[in-house]
Amino acid sequence: MIKKINEKEFDILARTFPNVTFYQTTNWAKLKEITEWKPLYLGYYKDEYVYGLGLFLLKKMPSLNAYLAYSPRGFLTNFFDYEELEKLNTELIAYLKEQKVFELIIDPYLPLNQRDIDGNIINKSFDNTSVVNNLISLGYKHTGYNLYYENLQPRWLFRLPLKNKTYEEIENNFKKEAKRRANKKDLLGINIRELNEDEIETFKDLMDKTSKRKGFIDRPLSYYKQMYDSLHEDGILRYMVAEIDINTCRKNLNEEINIIKERIEKLAIHEDKNEGRIKEENVTINSYEKILNQLEICEKEKGNIVPLSVVCLLTYGKEAIMLLAGNEEDYLQNFNSSNIIVSELIKLALKEGYDYYNFYGITGNFDPNSEQYGLYAYKKQYGGEVLELIGQFEYTINKPFKKLYDSLLKIYKLTK
Repeated sequence: MIKKINEKEFDILARTFPNVTFYQTTNWAKLKEITEWKPLYLGYYKDEYVYGLGLFLLKKMPSLNAYLAYSPRGFLTNFFDYEELEKLNTELIAYLKEQKVFELIIDPYLPLNQRDIDGNIINKSFDNTSVVNNLISLGYKHTGYNLYYENLQPRWLFRLPLKNKTYEEIENNFKKEAKRRANKKDLLGINIRELNEDEIETFKDLMDKTSKRKGFIDRPLSYYKQMYDSLHEDGILRYMVAEIDINTCRKNLNEEINIIKERIEKLAIHEDKNEGRIKEENVTINSYEKILNQLEICEKEKGNIVPLSVVCLLTYGKEAIMLLAGNEEDYLQNFNSSNIIVSELIKLALKEGYDYYNFYGITGNFDPNSEQYGLYAYKKQYGGEVLELIGQFEYTINKPFKKLYDSLLKIYKLTK
């Protein structure tokens, strides 16, 4: 039996399902209400047992006097039990039809297979195409095994397994350069902290710079504030920042340079034997002096405490998710802040007991020559695995309305 449930009951029950994400919370629903998505919380009960649960976001199409429904990351149930899935779906579609829904879209948070860090399938016995086939046989249209961002949510993700691991074990899988940069936190005077509500503009500023550099359209400041209002109080969202204390950085580097110079003096006693080591030490001094020069420029432009990298961190269910990230590119190369903030947030996720640190969306094209390979390459430097989901599905409830909607959408896109 399908029945409507209240917000409190939904949040309590949703946490009992293994694949729950922040998308399946009343907090996310409240955020989407701002953009005129009406939330509907439904439970499928078998006797007194809740067999299925779903958040359905309904958007009214004024020209149709009907609703498009989207269940973000799919409704929560056992997709492998076809008999019960069929009963659930029959009742669900009937209920949504009564609500004047003409189409339902779902994208279950369920892996299609198991892949390694390079995107190769590593366990051929793990194959969830049966779920895809189950949904198709129930009348859903699968939008395909797409490689890019054609769906409402990314189908390809990159994540770092944390369960039963220490940070040292995880760090051993970092690429050498990522590990070296991450370990310069104290030397460079980089501090990682959560931004307060009145500092959200700092987050937006670095997102703006990143969007201009990488060519994507960023959300307005108002949206980031609305995200904070909807998700922060219940501990789901944190805007994190890596900022440099220039005075501390300058002091540390000068002290290190003096220590290195003392080492060089001792090595110079037997210069013929230590020529290579002396050369290496001088290279380090030159790199530190270059950073000191950057500090002078940065201090004149930005002041003593300078935000360098930001991350929108979402924590819910089994995951800590790095949903968004922005950087001050002018100083990023010398101050390593993007590597430092990631390593510190991995430590935070471990401390708080999450099973995964999710770097979120990538594409399924692993060709080094592909346009978006850099995003994947950045994320894989920390170790981890590619996660391919089963994809997006559409169920047409009212065919005439669906046909009209598609025509109107095509016209809208042409005018845009």
